[in-house]
Amino acid sequence: MKPSTLSIFELFERERRYLVPLFQRPYVWSQESQWEPLWEDITAKADELWRHSEAEDDRLRNHFMGAVVLNQIKVFGKQIAATEIIDGQQRLTTLQVVLVALRDYAKKNGHNEFDKTLERITENSLGRGDERYKVWPTNADRVAFETIFSAGSPDVVNAKYPLQRRKRSKYYLPRPRLVEAYLFFYKVIEEYMIIDDREAEALLIAKEVIPDQGTLLNALMDAITRHLVLVLIDLEDNDDPQIIFETLNAYGVPLLPSDLIRNYVFLEATRRRDDVDSLYQKYWQEYDEGDAGFWKVEERQGRLTRPRLDLFLYQFLTYQTERDIIIKHLFQEFRGWWASRSHIASVELQFLKEHAAVFKGLLAPDLTTRSSLFARRLRALDTATIYPLLLFLLAEKHGAIPGPELDAILTDLESYLVRRAVCGLTTQNYNRVFLSLLRNLRKAPLVDRDAVRQLLLEGEGDSVRWPSDDEFRNAWLNTPVYQTTRGRVTMILEAIDLQLTTSKQEVVHIAGPLSIEHVMPQQWSSTDWPFPAQQEQTGLSQEELLARRSQLLHTFGNLTLLTQPLNSAISNGPFYAKRPKIAEQSNLRLNAYFQQLKDTDQWTEEDILRRGRALFEVACKIWPRP
Repeated sequence: MKPSTLSIFELFERERRYLVPLFQRPYVWSQESQWEPLWEDITAKADELWRHSEAEDDRLRNHFMGAVVLNQIKVFGKQIAATEIIDGQQRLTTLQVVLVALRDYAKKNGHNEFDKTLERITENSLGRGDERYKVWPTNADRVAFETIFSAGSPDVVNAKYPLQRRKRSKYYLPRPRLVEAYLFFYKVIEEYMIIDDREAEALLIAKEVIPDQGTLLNALMDAITRHLVLVLIDLEDNDDPQIIFETLNAYGVPLLPSDLIRNYVFLEATRRRDDVDSLYQKYWQEYDEGDAGFWKVEERQGRLTRPRLDLFLYQFLTYQTERDIIIKHLFQEFRGWWASRSHIASVELQFLKEHAAVFKGLLAPDLTTRSSLFARRLRALDTATIYPLLLFLLAEKHGAIPGPELDAILTDLESYLVRRAVCGLTTQNYNRVFLSLLRNLRKAPLVDRDAVRQLLLEGEGDSVRWPSDDEFRNAWLNTPVYQTTRGRVTMILEAIDLQLTTSKQEVVHIAGPLSIEHVMPQQWSSTDWPFPAQQEQTGLSQEELLARRSQLLHTFGNLTLLTQPLNSAISNGPFYAKRPKIAEQSNLRLNAYFQQLKDTDQWTEEDILRRGRALFEVACKIWPRP
């Protein structure tokens, strides 16, 4: 076997045919499992390219797409050279579909500068008939492949293969998979060319240039043709293609990125004649065997569910590289980072271990410090994109920021997140927000509360702003938060309870479980919870009164925390029965409010607002904004 590494351009620029053997299965790749991940890889690389100068391009790492195994076949006369694809037909076919979609988009939108290159890598110029195609699929896919190759636009493809419903069904009949692949990639190319207002705003916040369509298309072209690479394995005469195919496609348990990283690190150490046993016991054994398997526990962070060690390495490398990396590229990212370091294994593994200890404290906080309290609240907020910034503050800047100043910074970061959560603002842009904060703080001559506040206050749009007191108050009093993420609501009520604790009471961190209780129950009855007479005199209709009550039922003013047994005991009862039970049985400072009321008092919409305003004043002390 003769292996070689080629870019997509180098692979397809040759006058050569790549033939899929007839015995291989038809094209089976799908949107969710393969097309979307591939497109994510392409756009991640394209984003890197247009953000860097041409002088920096050579330092950008390529993306490895795997291996393709080829077997040379004999041709005669003027036939174009041909190879049989033993393994990798799905990959090569998809790449041709992507290039055809890119070719059609560029032509339609007048980007003629790409014509020659795209024609060269999608068509054999000397070929006639099916010899013109770089990749020639198996029989079942040839008609669809020829159609998308010659159509020139999605409209023609859709006309040739219109969506048709099954008889007496709302579902459509499936179209050829290659047709769907072409339409998918054309659509995402179109979408990539559009910079919407939110993205433009984020780029301005990060002090980056907003690219034009030509810049984006050029970056996309370079990402696909120059920075996607394959290993080509050409078989020799004594190689058995079938045995190799079966070996490459054998079943097995895939290695985790952290497994690959461990093997790489200690292989490098072996090559350098280090004491590998000592290095492993001191720096890595804990990850494999320590603390009841802590690092092997699978954990969810946002959309990711991975072992904790993989999540740590992902967040660590994001913090080190200041880039929004893709977790499935974790091993390649680590290898690049490791290669850029001192090459002294003990130094780098110690560096990794120190950061792992900080990350462990974020995942399993002990609640003895302000940072651990913030870490616990972060779990409820489900905001993992801030971890790289926290590794910078808690590990890299450890000792450089005085304790009270660090606590103040964490308070402001928590305020930013909580206020945005209560106001229902998007979390979609948080990766860019916190990476921008990280980059700017690394450049700052002094990292203190003023520096962090100034950066947080610069954001003005919905995707980045730090809500003011007025916006926070309006959402606090009027937003039905119970109908959103209840874990966040519980965390916020627990924080208020802790803030209400004075020096005269014991400080008790709630271990749980507690449940959210509606003071005026969701299933209220007009007998026990009538509309007060003064509200009837407002001139509002019955429907308007009902709408107002329905809204306020789920706001902070009507919510508290109780144990599940107490919650079940008081249930939907009237306020005169519910209030004394809460006042007598609950030890939470959050519920001391009900000790001030009498059994003869009512609990009306105005009472909900009054308590909401009281809780809001506490919330502003916990989560201030300058």
